[in-house]
Amino acid sequence: MMALDAHEKDTDQDGDIAPELVSIARLVAYARNSAKDLDLEFSTYCLDLALGSLVEEIRKRGVDKTEASDEGEYTASVISGTSH
Repeated sequence: MMALDAHEKDTDQDGDIAPELVSIARLVAYARNSAKDLDLEFSTYCLDLALGSLVEEIRKRGVDKTEASDEGEYTASVISGTSH
């Protein structure tokens, strides 16, 4: 836990956590797509919410290369290779 706290402090001091957010978004997008493939509706819904929140935070941080499709799936150059 201390290593994570030290990493968070370093990231906060730099002021740029966008790369970390993009990594998390990729992970959530993968989990969301896996849940969708397994027909886990509630899990897919919750992961959609999490992904939407991450995408919004990424946009706030200035990495604005994301778009939401009509189906609610997120496609982006920053979250590449995640939509099915």
